[in-house]
Amino acid sequence: MARIDNIKSLEVVDYGATAMASIRASIDVTLSSQSFADLETAGDLVEKALYKTRGIVSVARTWDKDKTVYNLEIDQARAAMYGLKSADIAGQLQAVLRGALVASLPLQNSVDFGVRVWLPAGQRDSVDILQSTLLDSPKGKIPLAAIASFKSEQEPGIITREGLNYTLNVYGSREKAAISHIMADFDKAFKGSKLPSSVTMEQSGDIKQFKSAAGRMVGAIGFAVILIFFTLIALFNSIRVAIMIVLSIPLTIIGASWTNLILDYHVSMPAMMGFILLSGIIVNNAILLIHFAQEKMAEGLAKKEAMLESIRIRTRPVLMTAFAVSAGMLPVALGSAIGLERLAPLGAVAIGGLIVGTFLTLLFIPLIFIMVTKEDGKQPVG
Repeated sequence: MARIDNIKSLEVVDYGATAMASIRASIDVTLSSQSFADLETAGDLVEKALYKTRGIVSVARTWDKDKTVYNLEIDQARAAMYGLKSADIAGQLQAVLRGALVASLPLQNSVDFGVRVWLPAGQRDSVDILQSTLLDSPKGKIPLAAIASFKSEQEPGIITREGLNYTLNVYGSREKAAISHIMADFDKAFKGSKLPSSVTMEQSGDIKQFKSAAGRMVGAIGFAVILIFFTLIALFNSIRVAIMIVLSIPLTIIGASWTNLILDYHVSMPAMMGFILLSGIIVNNAILLIHFAQEKMAEGLAKKEAMLESIRIRTRPVLMTAFAVSAGMLPVALGSAIGLERLAPLGAVAIGGLIVGTFLTLLFIPLIFIMVTKEDGKQPVG
């Protein structure tokens, strides 16, 4: 396709590569200004930086200032001397450039075909030839050069606006690299480049959506932890036990982080969803241990013996839950199906966080329980 005549640039990206259908590319740098020249300069700087950014597989821009436009400048005084108006001159030039409709071919029960007469391409494909074109006037035929001239200038192929300013978007498409890593490399490559004073730059691609979604996700996770905390207070009638159980949630981060590093995944929205999934399972494991230990203490066992008995009885179902969920998440973590690779971080977080978090829960929750629980087994409300 790149070898086809008149193809200026070729951009190949996979469909659905961005977070939203309204985003054209992962990296979308929006430049705005009231000057086309300043926008073109800024666009060249951004495009140069994107070509140096690791993880970018394709670079494109909305427009280049490479469209040649010829403006016809008519000397109104000389045209009036020959008795010609601007509309007369434009009409005769249009007949030369686009041909003239001279007849029609009638068709039964259909629209007639127009018959248009054209000059050969060699007699209308250059400015010099057009300058010598003879125009009909009340005073006879005169060359176009006697009353008008052509002036050429460069313009963008299309004009885009936002507000009252012209805009230029420079796009960068990625394959698998993390958007946060790409933006860090882009900032490093763009460092030292100075935009014209009239140009403002904004990141409008995946990173903007990711920051917005990540902020909402962090808020949702915080709300979920608070909701779990107050629910545990109501269930156990103890703030201390609720704190112990909630403290098991951060234990999942260790295994989840190491699994992401080993599989070369990155922090993303699916990974954050995996943390929410882990929170419920790990909290459930801690509840099983503490609740069973409290029941044994109510039967008269000391806190240490009660917790050891809880570990002996509850370890098997806790490990069964952890390994069953991990086995189910393994195809997701490996991204073994087309399209499933986008959820691979969720599976990796679930497997690593669940396995490591389960063992840490079996180690630290009993220690904390033994340290903070009264020997009589009664939990203080405060």
